[in-house]
Amino acid sequence: MGRIHLGSILGTTITLDVSFLILCALFVMMNLDTSGVQYALLWVPVLFISILLHELAHAATIGIFGFGPSQILLQGVGGVTINERRARPWQDLFISAAGPASSILLAWGVAWIRGMPFGHRDPFLVALLPLLQIANIYWAIFNLMPVAPLDGHGMVRNFLRMFLNERLAFVIAIWISIIVGSLLALLSLALRQFFLLVLLLWYVRASYMQWQFFRSIDRTND
Repeated sequence: MGRIHLGSILGTTITLDVSFLILCALFVMMNLDTSGVQYALLWVPVLFISILLHELAHAATIGIFGFGPSQILLQGVGGVTINERRARPWQDLFISAAGPASSILLAWGVAWIRGMPFGHRDPFLVALLPLLQIANIYWAIFNLMPVAPLDGHGMVRNFLRMFLNERLAFVIAIWISIIVGSLLALLSLALRQFFLLVLLLWYVRASYMQWQFFRSIDRTND
C-alpha cells in the first residue's frame, strides 16, 4: 500500500513510493514563484530520470560483481538500492561510487545532446536539458559528501574497511558523517538554503542515532 511497481530490468525491480511524489511536488512548489508553473513542473522528469539512473548504476555494478538482481525503491529522500550481498570492501566502494559517477556521466551526456542540432529544435528539450544537466552536477557533488546515507559516506567507510577492522571503520566514518554534516548544515543556514538545512539535520540526527545504537551494542558485547 502506498507503492507502485513500475516494472523490472534484468530482474531488478523498480518500485515508486508515494513519498517520491511528495518530493516531486515539494520541488515544484519551491520553484513556482521564481520559475513559473511550466518550468517548475520540469522538476518531475528531472528528479525521476536522475534518481532512477543513479540507482540503476548501483544495481548494475552489483550485478557486474555477481550478486544478482536488486530492488530499487524511489522514495521521499531520493532512492535506495537493496541487495543482500556479501561483498568485499573494495567491491562496496565501487558500488557506492557508481551512483555519483552515473550522475556525472548523465550531465556529460546531456551536454553532448545540447550541442546537437535536435537539442535546439524541440522546445521541451530546450527547457529540460539545462535543468537536467545542472541538477546532476549538483546531485553528484552532494552525493560525494561523506555524510550518511550519501554515497560519499559509503565510499569513506568501505575505503577504511580495506585497512581497518569493521568496528574502527564504522566509528571513524560515522563521526566524519556527524562532523561534516553539521558543518554543511551551518553553511546551508548561512546561505538560507532551508530545504538543504532540514535534510542535513535529519542526516546528522540519523548518524548520531547510529552511533548511539552502536555504543549500546558495543557495551553489551564487552
